[in-house]
Amino acid sequence: MRIAEEVLFDICRLSCGRNREEKRKWPKMGNRKGLTPLDVLVTIFVVMFMLAILMPACNKPQRISPRVKCGMNFKGLGTAMIVYANDYDDNFPELPGEGPWAKELGFDYNSLSGPRAEAGRTISASWYLLVREADVSPKSFVCPSSSQVGFDGGNPNNLDIIELWDFGADPYKHVSYSMHNPYGKFPADGTRSAAFAVAGDMSPWFLDGDIVAPAAGDKAPQLITIGVSDADDNPTKRVDITVRVANSIHHDQEGQNVLYGDGHNWYENRSDVGVKRDGIYTYQSKGDIRIGTNPTARDEANDARSKEDSFLGI
Repeated sequence: MRIAEEVLFDICRLSCGRNREEKRKWPKMGNRKGLTPLDVLVTIFVVMFMLAILMPACNKPQRISPRVKCGMNFKGLGTAMIVYANDYDDNFPELPGEGPWAKELGFDYNSLSGPRAEAGRTISASWYLLVREADVSPKSFVCPSSSQVGFDGGNPNNLDIIELWDFGADPYKHVSYSMHNPYGKFPADGTRSAAFAVAGDMSPWFLDGDIVAPAAGDKAPQLITIGVSDADDNPTKRVDITVRVANSIHHDQEGQNVLYGDGHNWYENRSDVGVKRDGIYTYQSKGDIRIGTNPTARDEANDARSKEDSFLGI
C-alpha cells in the first residue's frame, strides 16, 4: 500500500512540473500581434452582411409610421369625444348655433351672440371644441400623411387657444379628419352603436374645404354602385354589390382610419363600413345605405338620410 502511494506521488509531481514547463512556453498577452489584414477584411464583410439584413427591417417602421401615428391620433380623439359626451349629456362636440355647414366661419372668435349665433358653422369648429373642453392638442387633428400642419393658435386678438372657436382663418389647412355632420337632422351622440362611423380620415369629396366632383373613369373618388352580374331580365338573379374606389385622399387612397361610436379606431381598406356596410363619405340614396350620393353643397339637402346613415364631412 505504501508503494502505491509513493508511485501516485511521483506521478503527480512529474505532471505538475510538466504543466509549469508548458506555461513558461506560452506567449504573454502583451507579446501577441494585432489583427492581420485577413482578420480586418473578414470583420468588414460580417458587418456589411449584418447591415444588409437589418436595413430593410429598420426602414419598414418608417414606412408604416404615418398610418400608425394617424391611428394613434384617432384613438386619442375617440377618448376625448367620450369624455366630452360624458360631460355634455351624451352629446358629441357640436358648436352651438344653427345654420348650414359652411366653409367659412361667419363670426369672430369671441362672439356667439345675436345674428352671429345663426351663422353657418364649420365641422372643424365642432372638432375645435375638443381643444377647448378636453385639452386635445391641435396637432392631434393633423394626419402625418397629409400636407397640413398643426394650428399654432395665432389670432389677431391675441386670445388664448382655449378662447378660440376654430383652427384659425383657414381651418382646413389644420384639420385632416372628417366628422359625421353635426348640423344635420341626425347628429351623432354617445348612444350610437359600436358599428356607427363617427369620424375618419378626410373625405375624398373635399379639397381644402371645397366640395369636388367625382373623378372621371376609374379614378378615385368614385361612388359605391350596385350592378347585376348577368342578364337583367332574370328576376331571381342575386344583385351583387360592387364597391368602387372611394377611400380617403390620405394614405395613398389605400384606405382610411375610421373612428366608431364606442371610441375604437380601425384602419379600413374600403369606405363602405359600419352599420349595414354604410358608405361613410356619401349620404344614403336609392333606399340602400350602401349606395351614396356625393355632396354637392353645404345645405340641408346634403345630409344623412337616417340615424344609421353615417355621413362624414370635411
